[in-house]
Amino acid sequence: MRTSLISAVLTSTLVATLAAGALPIAAAEPVTGVTAARTSTAAPAQAQADKPKKNKNKTKTPDNYVPRNGPQFNNPYGKEADVRRLIRQVNRTIDSVPKKQKIRIASWNVRSASIVTALIRAHQERKISVQVVMDRHNMNPNNPNFDVRRLKAGLKKGNKKRDKDMRSWVRLCVSSCRGNWGIPHTKFYLFSQVQNVPNVIMYGSYNATELGATIQWNDLYTMKRETDRYITFENIFDQMAKRKTVKQGLVSYDDGVSQTVWYPFRGKGAKSDPVMDTLNAVACTGAATPGGHTRIRIAQTAMYGDRGIAIAHKLAFLKRAGCSIKIAYAMFGNEVLKVLRDANVPLTHLAYDSNEDGIYDRYLHMKSMAIVGNYAGNPGARITWNGSANWTPVALNSDEVLGRINKPGVTAKYMKWIDYIFAHRPAAWGPDEKNTHATVMGRAAALGVDPYALIKEEN
Repeated sequence: MRTSLISAVLTSTLVATLAAGALPIAAAEPVTGVTAARTSTAAPAQAQADKPKKNKNKTKTPDNYVPRNGPQFNNPYGKEADVRRLIRQVNRTIDSVPKKQKIRIASWNVRSASIVTALIRAHQERKISVQVVMDRHNMNPNNPNFDVRRLKAGLKKGNKKRDKDMRSWVRLCVSSCRGNWGIPHTKFYLFSQVQNVPNVIMYGSYNATELGATIQWNDLYTMKRETDRYITFENIFDQMAKRKTVKQGLVSYDDGVSQTVWYPFRGKGAKSDPVMDTLNAVACTGAATPGGHTRIRIAQTAMYGDRGIAIAHKLAFLKRAGCSIKIAYAMFGNEVLKVLRDANVPLTHLAYDSNEDGIYDRYLHMKSMAIVGNYAGNPGARITWNGSANWTPVALNSDEVLGRINKPGVTAKYMKWIDYIFAHRPAAWGPDEKNTHATVMGRAAALGVDPYALIKEEN
């Protein structure tokens, strides 16, 4: 069984942060009771729900689908379509890639029967090159992964006869694929062509897992026909596949409207902290909004350690300066929470122990921030940050993808969604956050488990 937070990589970081009181105290407890949730695959009914629809247009693909530009969100407490929106989008896109095209996936974890089936079908039936990079900790003798084992076996069929660049494979990174430590935490999906649309990119907080649909709130952002950005994504993927530290880890592509950034945060230009730089450009008054105050909405899984504390202090300062701030979160350090609560920053804890085993097993997994108001001297700014990176020390040293999108319509969607999840904790969780959290922490202490074990494992 794995330890509580990829111990081979992060033990020293956790010791330091715990000593500073940055992580929840219970995070130091041993982890048990996670294996069943981690090793489960799609139930037959779920896999059936993601089967491609009959192609009425009779194209040479199992499905006739092209994902829409912009963000999509899932809701594990919604209707089936809401729960499985992102996983169905991935599956339908895979099934809509024509013959002899390319699929490239970089995901912290791959653990979905339906996604694996779609990828094997693409490789075997349409001779598509399927290449996947993921974290080795999610497939090893101590943490078996039937789905990836089946994927690797399925991709071997007919592979040796292909040209080298069209071969299919799965590669595992021990730490950050492009760095000397950290973790391969990025989540992006590249499709050279979907139906007749070239260069389709999807990235965000969604890993290629069933749990990413059924127990997490996630986002996935789609871009199409952006050749130069797609090529940069491909270059990053190729570097990851080599599993060697690169000198210039920080890479950015910016067309003036949408900027995409890749970590590890090292090399030329890797100075300061990108989140702090963003918040330092915010002015809380003088905004072109009703009342003139800047609005900040954050949906973030994790914030802890020295980095998290520094960001918390900045958010507390902005709250006192007049910014309207709302934060939905899953796993913030004790000191981070104290700083934010002392400043009366509104918080919603989206984490729940549904089976009462002392471990949070329903939780927010997004890593997004939307700002409307006075930013970088523009009183009418509408900007969104999204991607795979938590606000933690290890994120800067890991493989991550982030987006900065200067599109009012996109920002409006993120603002609306974060406002929604902030105000709509599921009724089943109980009405009082403090009592619910205290109950879970007490139960975890009594059972000797880490209440955040699954959040850390499926980060």
